[in-house]
Amino acid sequence: MPANFVFILHFHQPHGQLKYVNERVFENSYSMLLEVLKDYSDLKFTVHISGPLLLYLKEHHEEWLEEIFKLGDIGTLEFMAGTISEAILPLVPSEMRVKHITKYIEFFEELSGVRPVGFWLPERVWEPWLPEVLSKAGIEYVVVDDAVLRKTGLSAEKARYAWLTEESGYPVKVLFIDERLRYTLPWDHPSRVIEYMASASLDDSSLLVWGSDAEKFGEWMERDRSEAWLRDFLARLRGEKRVVMVHPTEYLREHGVKGYLYLDTGSYDKMLEWSGGFFRNFLVKYAESNNMHKKALWVKRKLEEAGEKPDTMPLDYYLAYSNDAYWHGLFGGIYLPHLRQAVYESLIKAERVAEENMGYYDSNEVKRILVDFDYDGREELLVETKQYNLYVKPSDGGTLFEYDVKSPGLEHNLQDTMTRYKEPYLEGTWFNPDWYRRVSWRVHIWGVETTIHDWMHNSPFKDMSDLALAGYSVAFSEKPHEFYLRTVGGVYYHGVKASSLLVEKGVKLLSNGYSVSYRFKNLGEGVVRGKIGVEYHLAWKICRDVEKPPWFSVNGKRFNIDQWYVGGGQLVELYSGDYPKTSLRASGEVEVWVAKLPSYARTEKGLREIPQGLAVMFTVLVELKRDDLVELEVEHTLG
Repeated sequence: MPANFVFILHFHQPHGQLKYVNERVFENSYSMLLEVLKDYSDLKFTVHISGPLLLYLKEHHEEWLEEIFKLGDIGTLEFMAGTISEAILPLVPSEMRVKHITKYIEFFEELSGVRPVGFWLPERVWEPWLPEVLSKAGIEYVVVDDAVLRKTGLSAEKARYAWLTEESGYPVKVLFIDERLRYTLPWDHPSRVIEYMASASLDDSSLLVWGSDAEKFGEWMERDRSEAWLRDFLARLRGEKRVVMVHPTEYLREHGVKGYLYLDTGSYDKMLEWSGGFFRNFLVKYAESNNMHKKALWVKRKLEEAGEKPDTMPLDYYLAYSNDAYWHGLFGGIYLPHLRQAVYESLIKAERVAEENMGYYDSNEVKRILVDFDYDGREELLVETKQYNLYVKPSDGGTLFEYDVKSPGLEHNLQDTMTRYKEPYLEGTWFNPDWYRRVSWRVHIWGVETTIHDWMHNSPFKDMSDLALAGYSVAFSEKPHEFYLRTVGGVYYHGVKASSLLVEKGVKLLSNGYSVSYRFKNLGEGVVRGKIGVEYHLAWKICRDVEKPPWFSVNGKRFNIDQWYVGGGQLVELYSGDYPKTSLRASGEVEVWVAKLPSYARTEKGLREIPQGLAVMFTVLVELKRDDLVELEVEHTLG
């Protein structure tokens, strides 16, 4: 009873990947795998190339694609479809899910002449409604991890066969990736891997599926070692009678399905662990993930208002759903700023297309919209112009959480920085997670002894007020380019309320940015002593083709991005390659704190510090008696 073995290589690099990473992986992994596949062309492999990688290879390595497609022509390879952006389908609006798949299929068929009928489920995130979407897209089979089978409460033996499932009468066949096999291949000795496969066979229709990252060969494991392992493994399979390599369609044609079943939500075991059992939890854990997702929904509204349908929406809009930027586990995911930047670039481009097509600013050059943008039950203020967007969250300290530059060629969210979250792998270390979202316009009342170190490393009890997280009211000026935020908060000494402070923020739109006039007034009897701090975070633009390290200056003096600055200052400027400089200018000389904002992500190569942007704090030492006030204005401009 030979075991039928499906060997699926999943080739993927995300939308927005750094070019040098793509080229390193191509050289170490993809070029090597092509040569191995050619040398073992008598065997049968299954291949999925993700949409973003397919687009990259079409532009930079078309000869590699041609060679891969030839192996399909001679029967060595069977190709699987995916989504054009490698999107997690549950994050995609329901009416666009089928098009995410058919857009990939159409592009793949255009390149190869082959129309795949199998589907590689991105991050193998399964939800019970998927069969209808897959079936409508022309998909016949999908691979899912056997962890989903266990989560459903079904027996492990069921993973040894193909099954049928359906939704609303739309069927799809399901093959299960074997978790134990995925963890042993290619890490264990080839002979032991084959012994396991042979021992797992139940009858002549037994099926074992290995489906995982092609990058394990040459990138995760060094090239020479992984190539030697793979060649040894395949040479043994050539003469092995107990294991036969098959394509999924071949297996289904010969053995069919065992029966029907229904599956719970799920994914592979580690993704279930990282997400708390449900992928959409990442949108709750990471405000930055939710921000991108809800920005995509907002842009979709504009595209639809402009008359666009899923068939006609720009490719940029689809690419914005590339999954890697939305989550974090073993890989950098959401902590990688170049991936988030690519999402925002694509969304801003698509948004500009929609606005131009419907004459969005013909009647009013400034849009001021109160809407629950992030779906938390509270309204946000969206201020939109043809040049840029300012998104403000009154309920979270009256902060600026998105600042989109919309000029052609400069598409960028200058506010795309990252909060440092509590992560399991950082527990018991020196790390203190952020207690608020790292955005801009947040106000603090620091104790006089507070330092930049306390701010950056979140020393507890240094902020003496509740203003940082206070809710603000919004007022509009008759002038469309101006609006106001207002709150009253408490100032506390040793946990006892000492006074109340009125905070007003007057925002004025400029041609190349905006200004905020801050006004602080003591309303109570107690004296307010400390440092008023006004906080900003700036995301520098990453050049993905060539590495160009950012740097900053204070009052014209240049500093390396890894340096901290504490001292007098009025003007802070951030430089990133060829992108226009970003400037913060205070209305007068104040004490300025400037530091790189780092986060710490777990990767396949260990814990890694990842710069997220530049943190800037303007501080003013005050001693305010009742009715005393202090004012500060900060201009934030580009260019």
